[in-house]
Amino acid sequence: MGRVAFPPEEYGGTADNEYLDCEFVEPALRILLIAEHDVEFRLIERLLNSMEGPSHHLHWCQADVTALAAMRGADYELILWGKISDSRISQALLAELKRQQITVPVIAIVDHVPANADRDAIRQGNADIVLRPALSPDTLQKAIAFACARSAPSILHLETLHADPLTGLSNRQQFRAQLARMLADARVPESVGLLLVDVDQFKKVNASYGQGAGDALIQLIAARIRDALLSPRCMARVGGNEFAIVLRNAQGDVENDCRRSIDDILQAMLKPFAVAQHAIRMSFSIGVALNKERTITADALLANADTAMRIAKADNGNHFQFYTRDMTDAQQKLLKLEAEIRRSIRNEEFELYYQPRIDIKTQQIVGAEGLLRWNHPTRGLLSPAQFIAVAEDCGLIVPLGYWVIHQACKDLNRLSELGQPEVQLAVNVSFKQFQDRNFVQTVANILGNQGITEGRLEFELTETTMMSEGQAVDQSLRRLSELGIDISLDDFGTGYSSFAHIQRLPISVLKIDRSFVGSVTSNEDDAVIVRAIINLAHSLNMEVIAEGAETAEQIAFLYQNNCDQVQGYYFSKPVNFRGLTTLLNVDTAQGDAPASRRILN
Repeated sequence: MGRVAFPPEEYGGTADNEYLDCEFVEPALRILLIAEHDVEFRLIERLLNSMEGPSHHLHWCQADVTALAAMRGADYELILWGKISDSRISQALLAELKRQQITVPVIAIVDHVPANADRDAIRQGNADIVLRPALSPDTLQKAIAFACARSAPSILHLETLHADPLTGLSNRQQFRAQLARMLADARVPESVGLLLVDVDQFKKVNASYGQGAGDALIQLIAARIRDALLSPRCMARVGGNEFAIVLRNAQGDVENDCRRSIDDILQAMLKPFAVAQHAIRMSFSIGVALNKERTITADALLANADTAMRIAKADNGNHFQFYTRDMTDAQQKLLKLEAEIRRSIRNEEFELYYQPRIDIKTQQIVGAEGLLRWNHPTRGLLSPAQFIAVAEDCGLIVPLGYWVIHQACKDLNRLSELGQPEVQLAVNVSFKQFQDRNFVQTVANILGNQGITEGRLEFELTETTMMSEGQAVDQSLRRLSELGIDISLDDFGTGYSSFAHIQRLPISVLKIDRSFVGSVTSNEDDAVIVRAIINLAHSLNMEVIAEGAETAEQIAFLYQNNCDQVQGYYFSKPVNFRGLTTLLNVDTAQGDAPASRRILN
């Protein structure tokens, strides 16, 4: 309290009267609380009312950017930052505070002491942080006094608190700002190196053991990287399973520092991780980019490291690559190819070729596998090997897969209209297709619109697809089977599925991989494997198709061992729809295989 004299005329008096002696109340401190729930507002209000000293006016802004934008942050003298669970919302709110050019102090109320924080300062109230479990009128009052006494605003300090909540490392936005400052500060001959470390096959951990196990694994990996890199370095978690590390060398020899650090990191990761009561071994892909061009930006360096990392990832784990300009050229070609695929889907430049499947006993065509081809406007007819990997990487495999299913259904109807026998058409389905939540319903819509009857369409899956997506694929397969679609397991024998797993799924056909079929007459081990697959499949009431049959001797072996169908160049290469109808016409007219193929009598 204080005292001040007011002119009496302002209170209805006259100038002749003496000044009135009145009590002066110090102006209330205007405080803005930004938090998710009003529960925190009521708690803070209760604490403020219990404090001695100047009065306070507390206002609450829910953790919403629109709500904050509608307020004038400059109308407040202090901001309290409460609980905000979503880091993306936190970053958006901080951006809004910056947009409003807020210069008032900010106090963050946190659940635990941030990494590298001064714990004693926090406990004594000499920091812009208050621990939520220790909240009291006294601790809050000390923190407010300290914050209001600071001459510099603490928005940047608050950003540090909102780093990656799982590891305590900087997040991508903060890391980008740090990297930009380092690049700007670098002076010849100093050099800067950026390592981008990606955890391979990380999603399998979440799928197999749950998200909690995945979070625990990320924390363990972060700790190992920190321990492996002993000297202080800038490190961040820049993605769900990606870490970034900046190295600096005053003499300009950062490339050797990068190589040593990579060796240290990979060596530290050799030991299995104890997660969810399992010992899990992980592999890592590392991309490296150097600031060889002194004008390079943080975004460009990150992009270069990402490009190198993706190339390292193609080497199947525990590899690294240094970025070169050739990689960008290759990346641009891939981007061009991606754009061409998008255009070609719209322009219907794709086509299905069909390789007949032959009943080995009657030697009649009973089905065909649809194989995608691209009628490229300038490069001619392209096989899947020239574009499928790109389509999968950029997500175009899903719309392309729907096109294939739709086209196969159209071709089934065209065969019926031409009076051809009711053969079955099979198409390959990518594992990416099963990641689309609407996959089964979309297939059902296609079947309904085209009027495809049960047993006319077959989906071929690889063992990798069936195992990698786990329960989601199992459920989808059962629903697809209920729609009347037959399911076959392609390339059997090259993956890691088990007959016990296969038996639980609606799989009706096993396709023996061509790598076994091609050597059944020259390699006894492969012959034993093929016999075993046929016998076990039949014991599970499944049919067997052998693909890649190219010689009469291979056909004879498969016939003698009761294989059901064969597919391969011995009978026919893949042909377009018109070629398939020609083969079917010949097949129907002769009522038997061509004389050159009557080899089993």
